[in-house]
Amino acid sequence: MALTLDKLTNEERFSGDNILQFLLYLPLGLILTALRVALALVLWIASIVLPNKSAVRQLLSTLACWTFGVYVKVKGSRDPRCSVLIANYVSCLDSLAAAHTLGTISLRKWKVPPFFASTLGIKNAAQFVRKEHFTENPSKPVLLQPEGGPTNGKGLLKFTDWSFPIGNRVQPVAITVERPFTNVSVHRPNDKADVFPWWDALWFLWTPCSVFTLRALPALDRKEDSDQVFAERVRQAVADALQVELTEYTWEEVNRGPRLRRRAAAQSEMMRRARHVKEVLPLVPLKDIVKELEKTRSVDVTITNFLEGLVTYTPEVETVIEPQPSTSQAPPKYVTPTPTGTFPKSAKERQMSFQERKAQMIAEARKRYIEKHGLKIDC
Repeated sequence: MALTLDKLTNEERFSGDNILQFLLYLPLGLILTALRVALALVLWIASIVLPNKSAVRQLLSTLACWTFGVYVKVKGSRDPRCSVLIANYVSCLDSLAAAHTLGTISLRKWKVPPFFASTLGIKNAAQFVRKEHFTENPSKPVLLQPEGGPTNGKGLLKFTDWSFPIGNRVQPVAITVERPFTNVSVHRPNDKADVFPWWDALWFLWTPCSVFTLRALPALDRKEDSDQVFAERVRQAVADALQVELTEYTWEEVNRGPRLRRRAAAQSEMMRRARHVKEVLPLVPLKDIVKELEKTRSVDVTITNFLEGLVTYTPEVETVIEPQPSTSQAPPKYVTPTPTGTFPKSAKERQMSFQERKAQMIAEARKRYIEKHGLKIDC
């Protein structure tokens, strides 16, 4: 069965059903967060004071892993002939795990402080003017994640093609993350590709440990493949290593999906309320009811506003099927006033007309209520 959009992202932060374990760990998590925040300040000062050298960068990377509770396991080895590594997208700290163990740099458009980006092994894509940079510097490989955004790991999104004209040999990398209590990434309606997910990063501080597993797969050569074919070969290799499905969704579709579902749910709720008002006030047009509900957000207030004449509208013409006369039929127990259809000139007449309309609406609503519930009431 193919995965749907809502199955590819985590909407809830917490995972599992053992609430007792979470509550027992909560005090320890708060203490651990405070200690890691202090360590983050040390990391920030060190990144400013220490020179930008290879040994220093490795030290800062280690401190960053301690700060965020990141433990990395590597399976396989990096191919020294490959300057480009292609991986799936799992969390905002994938770049840190890869930089710490594989010595890579990652391209991002995130708006983050320079010291923070350098510590996580992030470079701005605008810094690389020429694509030949990747092939000219094989000692510093580049990690690319063409999915464009994080998923929960149940499927692999379509890769964008922009990364694959870079070089003719790439190495796929399959990334998985395990942690207790919480999910590593949670999708929010306002997620943007150029904004760093700070909230996800803060949960790394609270979690006891996040275990990253990086599986370096055999390198793939382009041969005579086009960009699209080569991208699919790399994607298939990563999916096989992760044992997940290939999907035809892009990150833009996944990112837009929750917003569309929330909008549809809100519209459905609005129409449910509007139908409830329509049952009470059948002569009021549905579009006027919806418009008023958008302002009041209350069924009772909306009904009151229409009954008291605070909202103007043009009554709908209701088709009434008159029953055939019968001698055995009981006389009506309630009478509905009939509007005159003319606009009174004086204020006194207009007030009387309003009272008639109000009485008509109440009588119609009462009639429908009695008929709907099968009540026997003598009027």
